[in-house]
Amino acid sequence: MSLNDLVNRRRLGLLTRFASTQMAVQAIGFLAGVVVVRSMEPTQYGYYTLALSMAGVAAVLGELGLASAVLALGGRLLSGPPGAMGMAAAQPAAMGRLVADAEALRRRLAVLPVLVVVPACATLLLWQQAEMWQVAALTALVLATAAVQVRGSVVLSVTRLLGRVTMQQKLDLSISLGKLLALALAANLALDATLACVVNLGGAAVALFLMLRAVAPDAQQPIVATGEYRSALWQQVLRQAPNSIYYVLSSQVAVWLIGIFGSTQHVAEVGALGRLSALFAVIGSVTAALVLPYFARRKAGAELTRGLILTNAFFALLLVLLLTLGWLAPNALLWVLGGHYGGLQAELNWMLAAGALAAWGGTLYSVGCSLGWVMPFWLNAPAGLAATVLAALLVDVTTVRGSFIINSVTALAGLLASAGYLAWKFRRPASAVQAANETP
Repeated sequence: MSLNDLVNRRRLGLLTRFASTQMAVQAIGFLAGVVVVRSMEPTQYGYYTLALSMAGVAAVLGELGLASAVLALGGRLLSGPPGAMGMAAAQPAAMGRLVADAEALRRRLAVLPVLVVVPACATLLLWQQAEMWQVAALTALVLATAAVQVRGSVVLSVTRLLGRVTMQQKLDLSISLGKLLALALAANLALDATLACVVNLGGAAVALFLMLRAVAPDAQQPIVATGEYRSALWQQVLRQAPNSIYYVLSSQVAVWLIGIFGSTQHVAEVGALGRLSALFAVIGSVTAALVLPYFARRKAGAELTRGLILTNAFFALLLVLLLTLGWLAPNALLWVLGGHYGGLQAELNWMLAAGALAAWGGTLYSVGCSLGWVMPFWLNAPAGLAATVLAALLVDVTTVRGSFIINSVTALAGLLASAGYLAWKFRRPASAVQAANETP
């Protein structure tokens, strides 16, 4: 009895254990978020929300799909036929050469966040009347955190390919607990946006250090990059870069609009509601650790199709359940945010819809990337940009509700584009799919 490897007993057991651990991790992260929301003044939380937004942009610009490229190429290396890239490259030294080439490319990409994020972050914070010293501190912390996260994302792709799920679980738990304790201590002193960003940087740095130690025996890097995989990595990044830039900018447009035209209080409310999206982080961790490597290892066409159907069914059910929960019990969900944010019942369901649709579309896009199928920019961006502009013209961009409506419409456009593209790729003749899978 085999549906496919995605739902066999061993994988279901692994999925259950991993999801349980991730629920614990996100519960701890949720508590940390509650500490931040309840301890920080709305003005400072508004600055913190803008800093997190800029950190996300900096991380994407500094990576541009490099981690996905490592996952796709590494998956081929570990599962390729004898005599091709597979068996020889499955040695630690060969995996290390892939990582070393990825690191060399990452260093070249590092200039983009500096050129784009520094002026944008400083302008938004100054517009919201942050003090000059805090603008400088938050901008520097945003760049540093993004740099550490980008390098960590490359190393994390290797750990996932090597199946180091238990190690990742332990690391996630320990880092989450450490951040919770650090934030709780800071809350008893004077927690502001700057100190919270320092804690985020510390957690990312410790996680990177521990991951590097864990994968070192199985990814022995040369002193200098060999260039063996440079061309393949660069081609994959160039194919993904336009979509990566589009996705990160489109997901932040609503925050920037409310940051420019709205008040710091409204920015803080958008960030506070975002703290309720811990469930999406659980889903993202599970899919990235278990689902994407499954697709990256190039299963047969029928198995890929069944896996895609199951993935879509899961997210459709999730969307319905979340909207039902938000409609039936909004006050219970908002209570944890404290008195400053208890009146956001009308905005809650829009946040849940935006988060679920974004997670769904992002997963489908990542599935395609893990297979080496990068959706063309011309297919993705025009529809998404048109949907974003239309939504922005029809809603009040200075309100929290308007912000999440824009996010929902943009996420829905991205979901439809990703689903349509994958459906088309999966319907191709088996010979074409096989040829695509064998392309380095």
